[in-house]
Amino acid sequence: MKRIILILALCLLGGTAFVHAQTQNKKEKQEVVKLKNGHRVRGKIVTYAPLDSLVIQEDDGTLQTIYWNSIKQITKEDWQPQQSMGSDFTPGSGPQKGYRGFFDLEYYKSIDAISQDHFGFSTTHGYQFKPWLFIGAGAGMKISHNKHSKPDFAKKTDFYMFPVFGDIRFDLLKGKFSPYLDCRLGYTLGNKAYGLMFNPSLGCRMGLTDKLAINASLGYSMQSTDLAVVTQKQTAIWHHKGSNEQNNPYHCLSIKLGIEF
Repeated sequence: MKRIILILALCLLGGTAFVHAQTQNKKEKQEVVKLKNGHRVRGKIVTYAPLDSLVIQEDDGTLQTIYWNSIKQITKEDWQPQQSMGSDFTPGSGPQKGYRGFFDLEYYKSIDAISQDHFGFSTTHGYQFKPWLFIGAGAGMKISHNKHSKPDFAKKTDFYMFPVFGDIRFDLLKGKFSPYLDCRLGYTLGNKAYGLMFNPSLGCRMGLTDKLAINASLGYSMQSTDLAVVTQKQTAIWHHKGSNEQNNPYHCLSIKLGIEF
């Protein structure tokens, strides 16, 4: 019986303390950072970095880094619970809900017997549905300087490729630095390399502001072509019979460096 009374007393004291703390909070003024995108962050500003950012501590102890160029106004207001931004989005340098665009410079390193190193650029545009989910579409241009001179290979010529693709991306963290998975699937138009294009990659994102960030990634790229690799034995037979060579895809490592906005 004594134990039950003791437990009830402790619970009552704990509840009283919690209510008192909430009452005290409501009496105090709270610092409110109003952002240009309409969101507000409430709490206590713990760090100012002139011309760069500030750090605000929310009621639950979470620290948020907010850059000055995304801040509209800082005020003090009566205490209120921190309002959710919806869909788990947080202010700062992580991906934000809404439009998201990318521009990438790209280099492709050959990892097979028929493809040549090539380079180019692409631009992608779409919508950020969740902090971790982006869906969009894009297009680009790539150039490959073919240097093969053996009879087993295609004649020397430059390949021009114009890929059009859908893009899905998964950002794994919501902070300034985040690894991400990206996958492009589409179709390429060109003079020698054309057809199905598939390009998954793994990268890292460095956020600069709410919208601006730098991305770097390493991936695998497969591109259909009308080139073929033929062994010496097969070459002799095919040339004797006049058979046509079958299509083979490019296989490359892709390296991308770009900016998002």
